[in-house]
Parts: sequence; structure tokens; C-alpha cells
Amino acid sequence: MRREDLGRMLRGWRRARDPRLIPAPVPSRGHRTYLTQLDMALLLGVSERWYRALEKGEDRRYGAEMIAGIVRILDLDARQAAVLFRGTGHRPPQHPQTAARPSPALLELMHQQRCVSYLADQAWDVVGANAIAARHCPWLVRPGANVMTWAFSPEARYQLRDWERSWAAPLLDRLRLAWQRWPDNDRLDEVVRAVRGAPGVRELWDTHAPARLSDDDLSDDAPRPVYFPLVAPDPIDVRVTALAPYDDRSLRWVMISAVDPGVTFP
Repeated sequence: MRREDLGRMLRGWRRARDPRLIPAPVPSRGHRTYLTQLDMALLLGVSERWYRALEKGEDRRYGAEMIAGIVRILDLDARQAAVLFRGTGHRPPQHPQTAARPSPALLELMHQQRCVSYLADQAWDVVGANAIAARHCPWLVRPGANVMTWAFSPEARYQLRDWERSWAAPLLDRLRLAWQRWPDNDRLDEVVRAVRGAPGVRELWDTHAPARLSDDDLSDDAPRPVYFPLVAPDPIDVRVTALAPYDDRSLRWVMISAVDPGVTFP
């Protein structure tokens, strides 16, 4: 396919995308009913000129990560995604996953929260995050963000204080529980393998005695320390609240708020 035709198709998909359904906060969206090229560039973390070149059909080397981000932002179906990947010189993913689709009302509620607020699917792939989450946990709005794989990364072990006891152990409980409940979820299986392959995690997985959790035990009232440099110079205690909208376990709505009501997220 000629790049000009691909760019024309991409332009149509962008203009048809409702900004209310975008997984990440759209800068200055106002009352517009479409996404601009600048919106796309900011959401993808590239320059507006670089993104515009793709829609103009310029023959450049566009990274697979950028293309995956476009697929996610525009919620392209498997055929559209395959066209975009192939048209930019990439092989389409072998096992595309059907992303959970939050309702506009749920996304609006998520964006209204005055704390870190995000949505994740059964495999903990992030499908939505508010502006506060993007500011204090920028990894949440990166293409392909996954809560579990990030939580066991070196970056997370610095931000999530008392990491092994307060964070790693309870997260492994939930990951193990989900893995047993949804054995046919290939993406979840990939996440488990990635987490178990992280430094030091195999030992935790094999030796940690799981807590008594049920499928309804999504939230945890235990205070946990997190370092948010834009909030306070020292780690603060937070509370993690997780909800399953209308008992729909294909989505998790997670809110991370300060235990001290006097601490606010700018």
C-alpha cells in the first residue's frame, strides 16, 4: 500500500475517534469531537512534525512502539492494526488481544478523580489513566503500559518503598489468583512469565505463602509508602482502592490516594 493512502486512512481513523474514549488524558481537548495531530503527538510522546509526516505519507522509519501506541489510542480493530503495521514496515502482533472497552461514563469518572486513577484489564494492561496519574506516574500512559510488569521493574522498586513486603507480596497474590482464574488469557500468561523472569521474583513466587484473598478482595486498606517527588520530599502513605464496575471483571478501576487527607496531588 502506498504511504499516501495509508496516511489518508489514518487521518480518517483519527478524526472519527471520540476524545472521551481516549485511554490517556487529552491535552486541552475542550469540547472538540475529534483528535488533532498535536493531540496524537503528545499522547505518543513524539513531535507534531513527526506524527504529521506519517499522515502525509512520508517514507520514514516509524518505530513499532509508536505504531502500537496509535493502535491503542485509536482503538483500531485487528484488520486496521494489521494494515497500519504492514504499511509502516512492521509485522503485525501474532496474538492480538481484544482490549477491554471502558464506557464513556466510566472514563469521565476516572478523569474527574483528584488522585492517581487508572483502568486496567484482566492482564493488568492499562486502558485508561487520568491527568494526575500521567503527571505522577508517567509510565501509566506509555504505549503498552502494564501495571504488573512495571511494579517489578527497577524503576518501581525505587518509587514503591518497602517494596518486597508492602508491594511485591500482595501484588504477586493478585497476579497468581488472576492467573488461576483465567487460564485461557494468553496475555495474562505473558505477563506472569515476564514478572517471574524479573530479578529476584522467581524466589518470591516460589517461596511466598499467598494471603487469603477472594475474587472480591480487590482493594487493600493497608497503608503503603510511595515516593511522589512532586507531592512531598519524603515518601507518603497511600491507600489503594480497586473497583470492578458493575461486577465486570474484565476491568479494574484503581485509585491511589494519600492516607493523610492534608496531602494533595498537584
